[in-house]
Amino acid sequence: MKKFDREFIVAEHDHRHNRIIHFANGRLIKSFSVDLPLDMDLLRNGNLLLSSNRAIIEIDKNWEEVWKLESARLAFFSCHEMRNGNILFGDASKAMILEVDRNKKVIRSFDFPYVKEPCDYLYAFRLIREVADNRILIACYSLKKLAVFDWDGKVHWECDLPGSPYMPVQLGNSNILVSLGENGKIVEINSSKEIVWEYDMVRDNQLSLGWIAGISVLENGNIVYSDSKYDRLIEITHDKGLVSIYKDRNVLLHPSTHIIL
Repeated sequence: MKKFDREFIVAEHDHRHNRIIHFANGRLIKSFSVDLPLDMDLLRNGNLLLSSNRAIIEIDKNWEEVWKLESARLAFFSCHEMRNGNILFGDASKAMILEVDRNKKVIRSFDFPYVKEPCDYLYAFRLIREVADNRILIACYSLKKLAVFDWDGKVHWECDLPGSPYMPVQLGNSNILVSLGENGKIVEINSSKEIVWEYDMVRDNQLSLGWIAGISVLENGNIVYSDSKYDRLIEITHDKGLVSIYKDRNVLLHPSTHIIL
């Protein structure tokens, strides 16, 4: 197995570190302290958007804070820059999906329709992405499904899954690749709701059952995923061959989402 030689940014969702890190050429380049970061989005201007438990923050290329949206309650599990430059996020304290502009004005929002009781809000959804105009893809965590909504809260497509989804990625062929957390799996779903590809870290690579959070697809077709349970980044081929593993607990703990640079 080759050495993991990718340059990456990772959100460490762990009280022992509480930061995002930039790692390259075998060393830690820089870090940004933030309370339990979860999601990240590399913006068109080169800045980085990130979500933590109680804030969505934009940092510039020097990793200095330039914009911040705060909440008094544990709320933010996702953040994403929309095509129009506004920010898409989910508020888990209210089970709402929202779009805000750079003045922090709410432009559009809808109540997440799959949950009704406040006790269910925390596990209602995880990462959220805009996949087309007026179409929002949501990882419906507790119900183990993916769903696409419009801004009126109407469901346009939904698909049951063999596990709780964490991060969905729309592929170039319009299929959706999604990580399934504690199941240790990644699946690809087509528009007909069929699983057309499935990866199982135990079955396919004989790895200990971890918790697959963030996923990314590289230009060569390989996939990198974050294993939050065992504090590692793992690269595989589309044929499910194990390419490399990055693991150094002095650097990386409980990776959530990541960006391969």
